[in-house]
Amino acid sequence: MNEIQLKIYEIVKANIEKEESYIINADTDLITVGLDSIAFIKCIVALEEEFGIEISDEDLWMPTMNTIQKMTDIVEAALVRSANKKWLT
Repeated sequence: MNEIQLKIYEIVKANIEKEESYIINADTDLITVGLDSIAFIKCIVALEEEFGIEISDEDLWMPTMNTIQKMTDIVEAALVRSANKKWLT
């Protein structure tokens, strides 16, 4: 995992409320490990704040962002569009 993926992983892990142990990798379907609509919104807010980006409305749909890899792709695209390039170096 790269630095962006690791940060996204930390954000997701902090917002998924599931007591049993589970392993999350880049392609794990986060919905199956406890990502519900409230956790999803919390993750979106945390991602936007952490990376200084705005996630586009068309990406604000759980199936579009249901894995760490999909979230990484969307965050990286938003970083390219934004003035906040520090995460892309």
